[in-house]
Amino acid sequence: MEEIKEKSELKSSVAFAVDDSNSGENSSKNNKKRTGMPRRSLSTRSSFRSSFFSLKGLSFRRSGGDRGADINTLRGKNGPDFEGYATIRRAGNNGISCGCFGGSGNNDDKKEKTILIKGAFCFVFVKETDPSPKYAISLAHTKTSLHPSSSSSPCRVTIETSLGDVEWELEFENKKLANQFTNAFRQQAAIGEADEARKRLGHGKLLNKRQSVKYAESVAQKKIQSQPEKKENVLLEDVNRVEPMMPGGYS
Repeated sequence: MEEIKEKSELKSSVAFAVDDSNSGENSSKNNKKRTGMPRRSLSTRSSFRSSFFSLKGLSFRRSGGDRGADINTLRGKNGPDFEGYATIRRAGNNGISCGCFGGSGNNDDKKEKTILIKGAFCFVFVKETDPSPKYAISLAHTKTSLHPSSSSSPCRVTIETSLGDVEWELEFENKKLANQFTNAFRQQAAIGEADEARKRLGHGKLLNKRQSVKYAESVAQKKIQSQPEKKENVLLEDVNRVEPMMPGGYS
């Protein structure tokens, strides 16, 4: 409503300037004053959004990442690059599913979660009402592969390293939603890699990003640490604990 009101005021000021174009010097001065009004308004809104994310960031840091990054906040004014429901699971060694897609994974792996892409990061929410995402995934230097089933649904997507090792497995309700995810993923992954290249070249200050994207990036840096471990890491630890107990070890 505020934005519509501002547009209305801008139109009326322009109309006034046209009608009084022959009224002389006073008209010229009035025009200059009116053309400055929208700029001050835009500056005020920008300052407000900066303060908003500063307060959210303070809440996020004080809570250790447990609040201050709800879905509405990460969506921002312009919305996310992708948002939808899917099951998501950490892949096992050599791309072998760790109980995923019909395997013996835990119940949490089988529950649909809200997947949100904002900038070069993917955020995973257990519930839409959560005050913060459960974890985040960096998109740079990774790729997606679509694995459509014989029927129209569901549709499986894997997130892989540049070498083809499967890191994550997702299952969407249909191919259309899966395609939307993969398209947004690839686009933002490329942007993330380009941003990293600019920073390495010392051009990081030239990056011009929206406040919501900058905030999402700061949240992601913390939430990447909350990712579930890959299954093979747990198995290797178990093997290492068992080996010393074996009499004579292995020949």
